[in-house]
Amino acid sequence: MLPSVSVAAEICSSSVSEMPQELARHLFETGAFLIFTGVPEGTEFGIDYKSWHVGPKFSGLKMIPPGVHFVYFSVKTAPRIGFFHCFKEQEIVVRKWDLTQEDLSNDVLTGDEIDRIRSNLKTLDNRLAPYPYENYRSWFALSNHIKEKTIERLNPQDARARGRISGQAELITLESEVEANLGISSSRVDREHPTRFRFADENGLPIMRIKEGFSIRYTQLEPPSVSDSGVVNTMLDHSEKLDGIIAGLDGDSDELLAEIQFAFICFLMGQVYEGFEQWKRLIHLLCSCQLALCTHSDLYMALLPVIHFQLKECPKDFFVDIVSKDNFLTTTLSRLFANIEDSENAKAVLKEKSTKFKTFLTKCFRWNFDVGND
Repeated sequence: MLPSVSVAAEICSSSVSEMPQELARHLFETGAFLIFTGVPEGTEFGIDYKSWHVGPKFSGLKMIPPGVHFVYFSVKTAPRIGFFHCFKEQEIVVRKWDLTQEDLSNDVLTGDEIDRIRSNLKTLDNRLAPYPYENYRSWFALSNHIKEKTIERLNPQDARARGRISGQAELITLESEVEANLGISSSRVDREHPTRFRFADENGLPIMRIKEGFSIRYTQLEPPSVSDSGVVNTMLDHSEKLDGIIAGLDGDSDELLAEIQFAFICFLMGQVYEGFEQWKRLIHLLCSCQLALCTHSDLYMALLPVIHFQLKECPKDFFVDIVSKDNFLTTTLSRLFANIEDSENAKAVLKEKSTKFKTFLTKCFRWNFDVGND
């Protein structure tokens, strides 16, 4: 739920006074700035785990801790638009709002323009809201594996998208796609093209495609295999498939954890459902491996706290409405816990962590992981 206040700067002002002076001084000296111009009053604006409705004085954020953050916003009832950014110390990031398009502007500021803004920061200070540091621990736990290279790898490829992530896909008609590929107009009629071409589905509606370069570039995974009875097959060892995916990430298994966090944040904060689907695919893959528990033990040691903080930070009804409905998570984690418990070569510390995590989930969500899945 969003706070019922008008000006984001007023909401956050208390977090500075409550912050230890040494920490406040450190963030003043090292924190980054996000200047957001032209934002309509009443727009939902958020960063990481906090969002507000902005007032007429809002011009952005200050004291942003260096590192990866997710910024998002929505005008009226429009879908959220967001982007990841790895902020550097004292960096100034500027985003403009295009009132005509009701979207982020593609304008890029020059170095001189950024310098002018930096020299004018004192004037802007009372229009900049401090970063909501009280939520930083929760955010860091959800994003600690995401690095700048993760963002570059997964962000939409088209430069015009500028890392834009939205639950409303950028669509294009199949006619327009063909026109672009062939260099001709679908409405052109002449001797060589006696009829206009049209592509429609069985209901006569235009066939739409996601505009190339505007979708998140998730690692391609096959959906979990399903038996004739409709039950997900959890008996196969997918360690070889996991090895291939890690090899495709230049051997960096931490990038797989980063993608799990990236996808989860896209769904939870960005409200992009495909993020949830990718999260499920990655979790299912990792929970369906046996040999990998030994060959990639560090990956599994880090996986448990990643899932732990993702589940811990979500509203309780989130799982009732989405996860528990089809029992995906209980079924999948049951397989992981069983694989770890039955493994003769898994590290003792991994087995101990797995048991504690299983106990936590049983107590917190009342999930039963000991019931066999037929």
